[in-house]
Amino acid sequence: MKWSHDSQWLISSDHEGVIKYWQPNLNNLKAFQGHKYPVRDLSPSDLKFVSASDDHQLKIWDFRRLKEDMQLSGHNWDVRTVDWHPHLGMIASGSRDKTIRVWDPRSTKCLATIKNHGDMVTQVQWNQNGRWLLSSGRDCCIKLFDVRKLNEEVTTFVTKRQVHSIAWHPVHETMFASGGSLVDKNKMQSEGSIEFWVTDSTRPKACVEGAHESQIWSMDWHPTGHILATSSNDKTTKLWCRPRPGEHLPTELGGLDVDERIFSDPVNHDAAEQMASHGKEAKPAISAELKSSTAKNAAQQSPLSNEPKTSSAADDTHRPPTSSTSLQSANVGRVLAKLKQDGMQCLPGLSRPLNLPGLNSLQRPPPPPPRQTGPMRNGQRPRSHSRFNPMQRSPPPPPPPGLPPSGFR
Repeated sequence: MKWSHDSQWLISSDHEGVIKYWQPNLNNLKAFQGHKYPVRDLSPSDLKFVSASDDHQLKIWDFRRLKEDMQLSGHNWDVRTVDWHPHLGMIASGSRDKTIRVWDPRSTKCLATIKNHGDMVTQVQWNQNGRWLLSSGRDCCIKLFDVRKLNEEVTTFVTKRQVHSIAWHPVHETMFASGGSLVDKNKMQSEGSIEFWVTDSTRPKACVEGAHESQIWSMDWHPTGHILATSSNDKTTKLWCRPRPGEHLPTELGGLDVDERIFSDPVNHDAAEQMASHGKEAKPAISAELKSSTAKNAAQQSPLSNEPKTSSAADDTHRPPTSSTSLQSANVGRVLAKLKQDGMQCLPGLSRPLNLPGLNSLQRPPPPPPRQTGPMRNGQRPRSHSRFNPMQRSPPPPPPPGLPPSGFR
């Protein structure tokens, strides 16, 4: 099934050769017999669409008249895939006869025949830039062609899986995804995997193994590119989204023993243990140094005090923090509140007390001035708005200066 370019129609086909029109609310408007054999693929343009079938033919249909305009004949076996160029009058098709053909829909002529695959061509797709044509096949290869020179491939992407579906990313034009499956010695296809590629590298950037229990027949991206939908022979359809910040695919971690945590970097257990042991050894020396510096600062602040200090549990509550990283990374307001709660008069490492706002002294703001009432007018003071009844009409505003008061004649 495919959407039209204006997203107002959905076209679908089945194994009986029937083609159906759907509205966005999934209301079926029309159904007609397009081919006598199964229809394998559809591709729409603005006013027309093309269908590929097992009868070795491609048919171009008119959207409004529901009539066949022309046929494209030339393949010697089942036509498995077809794609209309996004900007030009060109149609690319792939067949079971291991060939890719490029057609002119106006003259029904074959413009080019590509015989670079060693097995059945499973899918062809034009890039949105209109210059690249991507094809996949059961020969475990994905080939990239330039529209200006279709007789030679630009790049060949080799994988260990038979590729059944491909999809260009709608935003990043150099990125695409592929769906394939492994084949055992008995030529039985097993689980379906998703691979992500970039055109400047012949190796996949990431792989989701075991994405489906069988072959992945089709896939497509969300228009914004953040969700990938895949459908498989295991009768399931799945939606895949890109990793959230801090999450990594297994292939991105290089096979290390890691713990995948949400919103954090992957942590190597061996490195974490070494850091923990190193921190335990360095902690006594750091704490001893902080204690000596704290005692020296206290002696400088109170040189006349000769009272001996006793260590108790209560003193620990007023002890300054042993690390200055909390002051650097925490919120300033929270740090000031913590210092005030601990009864500290200075920051760690400073000998003189600081007059921090809201820490040493709290001065209440001065009270507001008393409300001044207006002058006597006609022997009565003006009414206060606080005693005004909201059900009554609002009092008139006072007259501007220089005019006689109201009621004066």
